[in-house]
Formats: sequence, C-alpha cells, structure tokens
Amino acid sequence: MKEMKTLVLLLALFVVAVVGLIAYNTTKKNAEAEAAAPTATVATAEATEKPQEAVAEAPAEAQQTQAEQTAAQTEAAGASGIRNSDLLQPGGEELPAPGENAPAPGSAEPLPRAFENAPPQIPHSIDGLVPITLSNNACLSCHVPEVAPSVGATPLPPTHLQMDLFSESEGKKVPVDPSRYNCTQCHVPQADVQPPVANEFQPEFRNPEAKQKSTLYDQWNEGVQQ
Repeated sequence: MKEMKTLVLLLALFVVAVVGLIAYNTTKKNAEAEAAAPTATVATAEATEKPQEAVAEAPAEAQQTQAEQTAAQTEAAGASGIRNSDLLQPGGEELPAPGENAPAPGSAEPLPRAFENAPPQIPHSIDGLVPITLSNNACLSCHVPEVAPSVGATPLPPTHLQMDLFSESEGKKVPVDPSRYNCTQCHVPQADVQPPVANEFQPEFRNPEAKQKSTLYDQWNEGVQQ
C-alpha cells in the first residue's frame, strides 16, 4: 500500500512538470511573436508602398515602350515589303503597272506552258479584243477549230467545246462551253515584268508536246476507275 502511494505521488509530480514545461514554452513563443510584430508591420507597410510606386512608374515605361515601337514601325513602313513602298502615305499601296511587250496577233510564237495543261499565256496583245461580252467574243473569230488552221491560230481544245460542266450542251447559244466562254478568266497576255521574288519552279512534262499543247481531254478521267 505504501509503495502504491509513492508511485501515485511520482506520477503526479511528472504531470505537473510536463504541464509547467508546456506553459513555459507557450509563454516564450508569445513573447517572441509580440517582439517581432512591429518589424512585420514595417515590412508590410514597405511592401504596400512598393507596388504603388511600381504602378506609378509602369505607365511611363509603357508609354515610352509604345512610342519606341511606333517609331520603329513608322521607320519600317517607309520601305515595307517587297514593294518598297510607304504604306502610310496615300497611293503607297498601288503596284506599278507592267509594261506590255506583246506583239500583234499572228506575229509571235506561242509561249511554253507554266506546267502540264496550264492555261497558256496569250502571245499577243489583246488591245481592242476586250472586254468579252455575251454578244461579242473576238477571240473566237480566230481560235474556233474551223478557223484556227487557216489563220495560224491555236485552236480551242476539246475541253473548251464538249465538256459542258455547268449547263446542258443542247441549245447553248455560244460555240464553246459556257464555263469557258470568258477567255481572260484563265488566259493573260505576256508582259515585261521583273518579279521581286524569283520563281524557281521547274515544270516536268510527261509528254514533250504538252509544253505547247493541251492533253487534258485525254487525261480527264486519269486515275478514275470506270
């Protein structure tokens, strides 16, 4: 019995010591926190003032950067693009008109095609032959197959006569496919131009005759299984 009382007394003393130690640590931490509070307040105030200063300085820096960019763009616009024209001045967007050197009809050799079955360029001037209207197509006076051999002109290929893609062939009022009646929608006269960017494309012709002759009618269904 005496030993039991002694054990209880020791346990009580241990609990009191632990509680006292905890209380001491808590008091010490609170004191340290109160001592550091003024410093944190000052730091917070400084941190609050710095963004305000940055906000005050930001517009000035942004305006300066924008002004520099505008000046650089204005300077670059004086020689903008491959045209080397001032886009900020009225008329700067106009391209120089190419100088035509096309001879009269019947006095020039047909030009090679840009690629196989490409629309050929017109090797003569079209002054007086355009505009093409429904009642007048001066091109047909020489290039319809019935007339072309006698005047030395290139005859219209079968694709321009028999392949009516957008209307019925019967009862059409023009001697060519209506979708190909307006010649200048695909064909343009040659011109003396100096392209600012050189064209390095090299066409390949499966048939040497395709440089001067259309083979589209024979190849229309090429790759299509019948």
